[in-house]
Amino acid sequence: MVHPRPQPGREYATPIVFLEPMTRGNRSAIAFDMFSDPVRRAAMEKAIKLGKPVASGKVHLVQDKGDPDAAGFLIYMPVVIKQGRGRAVKGFVYSPFRADTFLSSASELYRNDRIEVVIYDDHVSPETMLADRRAEGMSGPTMERRIDVGSHSWVVQVSDKQAGLLSPLSRITLFFGALASLMVMAIGRFITKRAAEDRRVLEWLTSQASIRDSLTRELNHRVKNTLANVLSIAALTRRRSSDIDDFTESLTARIRALSATHDLLSRSDWSNAALEDIVRSELAPYMEGHESHFEMAGPDIKLAPNDAMSLGLAIHELATNAAKYGALSTSEGRIHIDWKLISPELVELFWREEGGPPVEEPNKRGFGRDLIEKIVAHELKSEVDLQFNPGGVECTLKVPVRASREFALRSQHQG
Repeated sequence: MVHPRPQPGREYATPIVFLEPMTRGNRSAIAFDMFSDPVRRAAMEKAIKLGKPVASGKVHLVQDKGDPDAAGFLIYMPVVIKQGRGRAVKGFVYSPFRADTFLSSASELYRNDRIEVVIYDDHVSPETMLADRRAEGMSGPTMERRIDVGSHSWVVQVSDKQAGLLSPLSRITLFFGALASLMVMAIGRFITKRAAEDRRVLEWLTSQASIRDSLTRELNHRVKNTLANVLSIAALTRRRSSDIDDFTESLTARIRALSATHDLLSRSDWSNAALEDIVRSELAPYMEGHESHFEMAGPDIKLAPNDAMSLGLAIHELATNAAKYGALSTSEGRIHIDWKLISPELVELFWREEGGPPVEEPNKRGFGRDLIEKIVAHELKSEVDLQFNPGGVECTLKVPVRASREFALRSQHQG
């Protein structure tokens, strides 16, 4: 979550979303809104105005929570994209610098223990000191210069503690040259490195936004389909139920049937589900310890998500009816389930019961029959043949077989 929380109506919110390397300290900086800090905000606004890298004033880096005295600065580069006929700021690529580390790097370029240096942000005062490299106070000849770092002003004081082969002025001049070289190299390295990185960051941000939008569309589609199924089931269950308890029990069982197929599809990232797995999943409550009462045969066939859920509902209704009135209501009952491809795009599944009580044609249509012959048939776009033969219920279903493919996110133009 973005912190601190942006105030309503503020023009920009600039939370840190990408930071390398992902150390523990850097991880703590993720989601920090840099625009909430006046010093950082001033640098970012200046970078937008100038259209080039700009250094901030003295800040305490978020990564340095454990060191309250640590001072640093940042360099911001605005990332601009085309928008209509103009340009818009997409965000910022930035680099944090610890001031003491930066000064040590400058000192490495010109190794001389006699040189002492202090860097101040904008003007000389204890509060604006960024970093120093000195023993106790400045000693010897001192030179003070104002230098520009990323369109921001620093004051640098350099002192030579003792005379040597070169004059103090010469050594100080050399150090200023080394420091200025480091500034140029740091800014140049930053621009070169970040110019390559900003494209990667933009691509990463764009891909994240695209994935998020696609997932939202896909989730919306799945949820709407599932809710439509649940509402249809609920409406039919209500009309066919004798009381509230019957309604609750029937509806719960049917939603569990949907859930079982959902679980199967989730394992394959919603690409497909094996027909045999769907059948076994719906029959699992009845098969436990009674596997010999079931016979299944057929090739390995994968079904698309919507077709898998429709078949799962049909098998659930057939099994529920068999448990109440058919082959699963007696110890001698058997159920045979066979399926075969009748064309490259269509599989036929045949359900046959035997060994149960004699079957009579129902006097009135029940919910299970309506669900199978109306809802499932509609979803599968194929008629369902349900026969109540004296020897046992028989049902023939035709299910579409769609081309196997990897799961693909739904495009914006798909429903």
